[in-house]
Amino acid sequence: MKTLFKVSFIAAAMVISFASCRENEEMTAEETAQDMIDNGDNVEVKEDKVKIENNDGSETKIKYDDNGNVEKIKTDDNS
Repeated sequence: MKTLFKVSFIAAAMVISFASCRENEEMTAEETAQDMIDNGDNVEVKEDKVKIENNDGSETKIKYDDNGNVEKIKTDDNS
């Protein structure tokens, strides 16, 4: 009975530790776009597009659909 209890306790501890170590920090497309806009060097806003020039020389273009949701994020490395 003690062995069964020990094995069950160890198994439960392992399950809890594996479940708590998972990363849940996946960003949605909207969060990623907003983060890029906030951290961009030069931001140009057009009707349904945002063009961001970053300080490392790269350009990021964010295109929105008719509902205002992020449709496409494209980064060009101009170096």
